[in-house]
Amino acid sequence: MINKRQYIILSFFLTRVLFIGGGFSLLIDISKNNFLFVCLLGTLLGYFLLYLIYKKGSINKLLCILISISILLLNFLVNNTLTGTYLLLNTPALFIMLMFVVVLLYGSFKELKIIGRVSEICVPCSIFVFIMGPIALMSLVKFDNMLPFFDTSIIDFLRGILLFTGASLLPNLLLINYKDKLKFKDVGLGYLLGCIGLLIIAFFILNIYGSQFASIVRFPEYLILKKIQFLGYISNVENILVMEWIINIVISGLICFKVLKENLNIYLFSTIIILLILFNELFLNKNYVNVLIIKNYFYYFYIFLILCCLVTKKSKNSN
Repeated sequence: MINKRQYIILSFFLTRVLFIGGGFSLLIDISKNNFLFVCLLGTLLGYFLLYLIYKKGSINKLLCILISISILLLNFLVNNTLTGTYLLLNTPALFIMLMFVVVLLYGSFKELKIIGRVSEICVPCSIFVFIMGPIALMSLVKFDNMLPFFDTSIIDFLRGILLFTGASLLPNLLLINYKDKLKFKDVGLGYLLGCIGLLIIAFFILNIYGSQFASIVRFPEYLILKKIQFLGYISNVENILVMEWIINIVISGLICFKVLKENLNIYLFSTIIILLILFNELFLNKNYVNVLIIKNYFYYFYIFLILCCLVTKKSKNSN
């Protein structure tokens, strides 16, 4: 079983993973200049829902499987897009996917505390990004980009809050069955830290690029990294800093694989992984229409899964 520190660190990484590669641009498109307000209120709602689910005790086995599959589907898509479009341009997408899956398969056969130790090792990378990034970007901030406030309808404002809550909270639910005897302040701390990280990123995206431009690009968070310079001449460091996102993707993938392996027999587990690879390769890879559908509507499915976790009974054999 993972300890308190590992739980908090894993929660921190999981909170942010579903925003990579589409979450920010979708939220900005919906909420416009209310983006920061949406993130803040979504954090508060997510924290409250996390408390309710914590008090419930554990998550139903079937829901854990569905949550893992839904996260992996987006994980595979983002991994291919990020590495194939920005990092490894000439490498076949299928090769990237298979290497990714091999790493996750290897990790799924290890104890969860090993995954927790890996996450601890990766913390310095995240600390470096969240310290050096704001220092390098602060001079580019234009607060006028936040105006005018409240430029969206009430419906879109509420949609934005729900989408932020769903994307930030859902991966954390995979850890609920491993909380052991942790108090809620420990369970909720990682979620809050992850949301603070999201708020920092949202602040710079909105105040550097503005809502109109940031809503039409796939990786606005990557574009702000391209703006980073050190000492006036050290630039093009985005491909180094983006490794922090790769860490997020890998750790969340390891957790999903671990949950699937523990709740399914080896045949079902293998079948689901193969189907996810084939679906990504045949229907998502270089198919912008299908990717757009996933981007625009899959977040609502996350909200549905959270609601199911609130109303369904836990499995009798839950940890």
